[in-house]
Amino acid sequence: MGLDLTPGDDTPLVARGEALFTRGDIRARADDLSAAITERGVSRVLVRSDDSALIFEAIDACDRAGADLFIAHTTIAQDRIEAICAEHGIGLVLNGELDWRSTTQTPADGRIYMMTSGTTGMPKVAGHSLESLLAKAKAGVKRRPDQGGRWVLTYQPTGFAGIQVSLTAALWGGLLITPAERTIGGFYHVSRHWNGTHISGTPTFWRSFLMVADPTQLSLAQITLGGEAADQPTLDRIRKAFPDTRVTHTYASTEAGVVYAVHDGLEGFPAAWLESAPSGVALRIKDGFLQIKTPNMMSGYLSAASQPLQDDGWLATADLVELAGDRVKVLGRDDNTINVGGSKVYPLPVEALILKQDGVIEARVYGQPNPVTGALVAADVVLEAGADEKTARKAILTACREALPAYSVPRSLNFVDKIAVSAANKKG
Repeated sequence: MGLDLTPGDDTPLVARGEALFTRGDIRARADDLSAAITERGVSRVLVRSDDSALIFEAIDACDRAGADLFIAHTTIAQDRIEAICAEHGIGLVLNGELDWRSTTQTPADGRIYMMTSGTTGMPKVAGHSLESLLAKAKAGVKRRPDQGGRWVLTYQPTGFAGIQVSLTAALWGGLLITPAERTIGGFYHVSRHWNGTHISGTPTFWRSFLMVADPTQLSLAQITLGGEAADQPTLDRIRKAFPDTRVTHTYASTEAGVVYAVHDGLEGFPAAWLESAPSGVALRIKDGFLQIKTPNMMSGYLSAASQPLQDDGWLATADLVELAGDRVKVLGRDDNTINVGGSKVYPLPVEALILKQDGVIEARVYGQPNPVTGALVAADVVLEAGADEKTARKAILTACREALPAYSVPRSLNFVDKIAVSAANKKG
């Protein structure tokens, strides 16, 4: 049934800055776009924009025209976009204008193609159906009484998490709120201006948001963390700031779709889920990595030399995990592991330990090249205004030395004003 946008419906769907776009507005634009796609016989369309109204228009129009839709991040370089268009027979590029392309048409297969970031090369393209993307939201509509809502979009609108939040808001009859400027101040402004009730964001986003937000000025019914592994200090800070708000952290990816949601306020997920996970999902640990089976995962990469789908149907992730008592904890991605003289250091547990210390509001742990050991552990730390660096340094190093093996203790500890984040509100 798709987005089920009704002609003439004056219910607001997207707030961008202080402007409103109704469901009827977007349906009317989608009608025109669908007709143009059909008239020109285009089978594949690519949208490259952070305008959520345009993304909704493209999803609805392509669904009704029977065309495939490729959703590309605005941060992907233009030459890579051109290569994708040429390789996959894109007949129309939407970027605020209609950029029609003369190309050999590839038959449509009813897919929405999501892309990875492409920061280290050509982005990988994962195929989903609109129904699979809508499945989690549809299940929520049946379960939850709080349909509607005003959803603040902090994720990249073109990323999997951003599309999931957008589709959920649309399916639940809610309002999707996007700032004129994607800054922490911008998110806080629109959250207050439109009285946001649902905010989803990375743990990195939430640590920054808590620096500027006055909880008494917000009316949040739901807080969700995703896009990065949720650490216990951040979960505890959110609970302290918003004691009456439901807090959830999720695991999802471009390849796997939405896998699970945890509501108990603890990092990781219950070890019992390795035997029986919710919602038809299967989870296992193999060689230290999380592997997944879920009905909503991708059909595969459109073109890639190495597929993460195993012969037995499991999806191999790059996320390292450990079984700790009755909990499975995410240690971080394999490509972030620091090799110190042959010993592996996972940044996330070190960051979590630093974040527990008084006065620390953000931390980034990374490898610093060293001619003897290959790398040493380094940390950049942001302190609260007025915190004493000497006292904080002593507390951080003491805590690390007491809790960590010697090779995991930061040898370089730098106090900085801020830590750079990507367009997806993740630490680099």
